[in-house]
Amino acid sequence: MVQKVSRYIFVLYILCLVAAGCSHTDKDALALYQQGRALREEGKQVEAMQAFIEAAHSGTDDEALLGRVYSNMANMCRQANDHSTAFEVYTLSAEHFQKAADTLAYAYALNNMAWEQAAMGHKDSALALVEKAVRVYPQEPLLEKVRESRAAACLFAKEYDSVLVYTTPPANEYLLTLRAQAFSYLQMDDSASYYAQVLLPRTTNLFALDDLYYILTHNDSTANKERILALSSDRADVQKAIKERHGELTKAVEILRQELSPQKHSSLWIVALIFALGIGLCVWGAIIRRRERRLQSEKSEFEQARLFELEQNVRHLQETKNLRQELAWTDFQSFCTQTDRIFNAFTGKLSAQGLNEQDIRICVLVLIGLSHKQIAEMLNCSPKSIGKLKDLTARKLGVSGGQLQDKLQKTAIL
Repeated sequence: MVQKVSRYIFVLYILCLVAAGCSHTDKDALALYQQGRALREEGKQVEAMQAFIEAAHSGTDDEALLGRVYSNMANMCRQANDHSTAFEVYTLSAEHFQKAADTLAYAYALNNMAWEQAAMGHKDSALALVEKAVRVYPQEPLLEKVRESRAAACLFAKEYDSVLVYTTPPANEYLLTLRAQAFSYLQMDDSASYYAQVLLPRTTNLFALDDLYYILTHNDSTANKERILALSSDRADVQKAIKERHGELTKAVEILRQELSPQKHSSLWIVALIFALGIGLCVWGAIIRRRERRLQSEKSEFEQARLFELEQNVRHLQETKNLRQELAWTDFQSFCTQTDRIFNAFTGKLSAQGLNEQDIRICVLVLIGLSHKQIAEMLNCSPKSIGKLKDLTARKLGVSGGQLQDKLQKTAIL
C-alpha cells in the first residue's frame, strides 16, 4: 500500500513539473520586474501591471524581488485611489521583505500600509503601523517617511494643527505640500499661498500640482485676474493629465483585482492544488502547526495594535482637565456611550458579565489608571472603601484585586 501511494505521489510530482514547464515562459522574474518598471516610466500602466503579475507568478524564490514586485503594484493601486487593494498588496510586499530579512524594506512596506490606512480614515490603525515600522528600523531614511505618514494621517483626520506640527521646516516637498493644504483648510490664506508659490516650480507630481494650483486660485488674494486665469488654465491641463493617467491605472488595477480574486485559478494554481492534494497525507500535520503559529502571530500583532490604541486613549483621559465631562459622568447611559466609543464596547462587555452600574464605573477608572484617592473623588466616597469595592468587582470577574487592571486591559483590546 505504501509503495502504491509513493508511486502515485511521484507520478503527480512529475506531472506538476511538466505542467509548470509548459504553462510558463522562460523569462526570469528579474527581467519581468525591470520590464514592468520601464513600462511604468513610459506610461503604459496596463502592460506594466501584466509584467509585474507575470513576475509574481514566475516561481522565483527571491523574496526581496517579490517584495519589490508587489510594492510596485501597490503603488499603482495608490495612484488609482484604490486604497483597500493597495493596502492588501502592500501587506504581501511586507511579508516577502520580512522573509528576506530586509528590515529597511520591511519597515517601508509597513509605513506604506499605514499611509493607506490613513487614506481610508483609519487613523489609529495607521499610527499603530507607523510605530511598528519605527520599531523595526528606528533611523533615517525611514523616519522622514514616517513623518510623512503621520502628517498625512492627521490631514485625512482633519487635524490640521497637528499637520503643521509634523511639517515644520526643514521638510521635503511632500511635507511642505501637506503644510500648504493644512494652512488652506485653516483659512490662513497668506501662509497657504506662500508655500504653494515656493513649491509650484519645484514639483512634478501631478496630484501635488493640482492641490497647489487650487490653493493659489482660491487663497492668493494678491494675484491679479490674469494670473488667476493662467493658473486655472494650467490646473485644467494637470487635471486632464491626471484623468488620462487615472483611466490607465484603473484598467491596470482591475487586472490585478481579478488576479487577486479567489474565483480566478491560473494553471499554476491548479497544478499547485493537485500537488498539494497528492502530498497532503505526508505534510498535513506540519501545515496545521504552521498555520497555528501564523494565526498566533497575527493575533499577537492585532493585540499589540489594539494595546497601543488603548494606551493612547488612556493617556488622553489621564491628561484631560475635566474627566467627568469627558466621560459624560452625570448620565450613566451617556457615560456608557462615550466610554464604549473610546474603549471598544467596554461597558457592554462588562455588563454582559453581570457587573452593575457602580462596578462598571470603578472598572473604567481602574482601566484609566487612577489612584484610590482619584477614584474616591470621582465616586464621592472615602479612599478606604475603594480597595474593598475593587476587590468585590474583581471577584465578579473571577480575578483578584491586583489582577483587575490586567483583566480590564484584555477586555478592552479584544
